[in-house]
Amino acid sequence: MDRRLAGPRARGTTRRVAVGLGVTALLPLASACGTADPTAKSAAPVQHKDAALHALLPAKIRKSGTLTVATGDDYPPLVSLATDDKTLVGMEPDLMTAVAQVLGLKVTFARTSFDSIIGGVQSHRYDLAIQAMLDKPERRRHITFVDYFRTSSSLLVDERHAKEIGSLGDLCGRQVAVEQGTAQVDDAEAQKKKCAAAGRAAPDILVFPNSVGCFQALSTGRAQVFAGGTPTVAYQAAQSSGRLRQVGRPYRFLPYGILVDKEQGALVKAVQQALQKVIDNGSYGTILKQWKVAAGALRQATVNGGAA
Repeated sequence: MDRRLAGPRARGTTRRVAVGLGVTALLPLASACGTADPTAKSAAPVQHKDAALHALLPAKIRKSGTLTVATGDDYPPLVSLATDDKTLVGMEPDLMTAVAQVLGLKVTFARTSFDSIIGGVQSHRYDLAIQAMLDKPERRRHITFVDYFRTSSSLLVDERHAKEIGSLGDLCGRQVAVEQGTAQVDDAEAQKKKCAAAGRAAPDILVFPNSVGCFQALSTGRAQVFAGGTPTVAYQAAQSSGRLRQVGRPYRFLPYGILVDKEQGALVKAVQQALQKVIDNGSYGTILKQWKVAAGALRQATVNGGAA
């Protein structure tokens, strides 16, 4: 999710996405994919502990034997709730489980609001966080990213408007749904200024606390377009039986990153090298293929590898 930096907030949870789950082509460099099963269990092999990487971990984490990871629950196919409304499923939980196994740890996921995760990692409430956050320069002033996936932003529209809306430039006079705390809010606001400068009607920007509200607004007609991360835009379009359409070209290509406290250099190194092992042994590819997001695969687990 192309989300911007926000200050820490009270910890909270989100609801499941109301619209169903499905996926097509993730990025323009990929052909259309099939539909991932949101209830599927990870197909990735169990990872072997790397003793050297385990030794790099902070003593508190080694002693507990558990990696506490902040995450969301409403951004399929990256993360969502299974049919039991309790179990987290998706590419991100599977990937973090594999990384934790390489480090010789179990993983505990803490479902929390997006706006609270940077502060939560900085304060050591969480050891790490993974919640579709872009590795962007302004965020790197506060947190370190270990990059795990290349993504972009896209537009999702009601089928009735698919011929009218194809880019940010077409948002003038439209009702636009965006999730609070995301860079798409900035995109919509920037376009609002451009519309005014051109003497055109401003877009009506509808900011919702989570993606659930965005998709509900789109499906009920309250909004005509949703701006969000390409993985979930494609996922929702595929499952909607044509009622929702991904339109135009994806934009803003950047990696998502695992959040690590900037002061924890050894932990950054351990997470980066553990992720690289998961990439090199093929488990990373297996996980991404299972969730139909292989087009976003990285070859290297870079640190702060987003655009300068």
